Amino acid sequence: MPKPLFLIVDDERNFREFLGEALQGEGYDVVHAGTARAGLALARQVLPRVILLDQNLPDQSGLELLPDLRQLPVCPVIIMITAHAQFGYAVDAVKAGAFHYLPKPFAFSDLLDVLAKATITGAERLDTASSGAVQSMIGTSASMLELKQQVARVARSPVSAVLVEGESGSGKELVAQAIHAESARAAERLVTVNCAALTDTLLMSELFGHERGAFTDARQQRRGVFELAQGGTLFLDEVSEMGARAQAALLRTLEQRRVVRVGGSDEILIDVRVVAATNRSLGRLVADGHFRADLYHRLNVVRLEIPALRDRGQDIELLAQHLSRVVAERYGEPLRPFTSDVRGLLAGYSWPGNVRELRNGIERAYAMTVGASIGAADLPAEWSANPFTGDSAVTPPAGIGSATGFQDAKRDVVDHFEQAFLRRALASAGGNVTLAAERAGVLRQVFQRMLIRHGITHEEFRDPASARSRRTT
Repeated sequence: MPKPLFLIVDDERNFREFLGEALQGEGYDVVHAGTARAGLALARQVLPRVILLDQNLPDQSGLELLPDLRQLPVCPVIIMITAHAQFGYAVDAVKAGAFHYLPKPFAFSDLLDVLAKATITGAERLDTASSGAVQSMIGTSASMLELKQQVARVARSPVSAVLVEGESGSGKELVAQAIHAESARAAERLVTVNCAALTDTLLMSELFGHERGAFTDARQQRRGVFELAQGGTLFLDEVSEMGARAQAALLRTLEQRRVVRVGGSDEILIDVRVVAATNRSLGRLVADGHFRADLYHRLNVVRLEIPALRDRGQDIELLAQHLSRVVAERYGEPLRPFTSDVRGLLAGYSWPGNVRELRNGIERAYAMTVGASIGAADLPAEWSANPFTGDSAVTPPAGIGSATGFQDAKRDVVDHFEQAFLRRALASAGGNVTLAAERAGVLRQVFQRMLIRHGITHEEFRDPASARSRRTT
């Protein structure tokens, strides 16, 4: 099992670095800060499981900082340290929520003993199984901090259904994973189903299972994902794409808390938390008559909204650095720092593809770049273009920052991106929709729906030579 993440908050740089190296030698990941303000910001970002907190900091005392640290979504083990050991400090620290108190200088073995006691007594859990998913929700913006707190509260509640809404690529599956990992259901399975990838008939078989002979090719009994997720969590991705029959069957299952396999008659009791995700507004789909209102209300017990990456600008550079570390580890290569010109590029782009687009661009840079660092020229060319004008400027025009103006502009940007994406894919495939969808990594039915939504026909992209050849054969 990986050891927990440590945060050292101490104004003595040499002490921080020396202790950090010693802890890393024991297999721990370590980050550190020199002030209370920097320590709190870093703690909110990485959600450490253990904090070594100095009592005497230049901007605030450790005792004053301790209550704020105790409010983190994942409550850490806090060990107070100081060069001025006094019994009164120790008592106050423990009363305020510190697990232990160590006076400087202390032997490294003393710290390891304290950590062992924390693990054995269980006063604060040091396991990282549940914290890892929340830690991976990188961001210090107000909207992300609020989302992390909401995820932690929802995960530990008994609520049976959660609706997660957010743009494509914004991290809905990551939120579902965090909800599962932080819950009492974490020991059981998290099962995922993409509702857009299956027809209603196949989706119902996937959800509820089927009996032998229920339909052609049903050669043996098969359990559905509701049964497989028993006691755990079922993540229904793109639930807005579910057809009418599947919607009705899902509603019945959620209301009765039992399933009947396709072709069967026996009712099977289920205990499953459902996390449903969509990149479209279910409320709007209900108003338009495209989604059942009763199912919407059943799924919408708790609603979480993931902010788009463009709406959390202060997180973009931080997230890019995190993803760079992830990709470097995956590729087995040294971490490549970003050059100074990347910061403006990241800040000026509109991110229609959200976090997924950011990660894919960084991964491509690691795959294609031979240099020791990553510069603006190594990243996708469209990141350097102003999405509102097509120019190479990196700053959106004045007025875009207003609430209503930005929402309109955001919608235009997404539509423009999708249209350009569809046209490029069709042009490269000579108007062949199946081939274009395959090359784009999109299901054909999803690709076709996007074409209809934007009023694009494949006929205009057909290769004339190929068309003549078809007509003469």
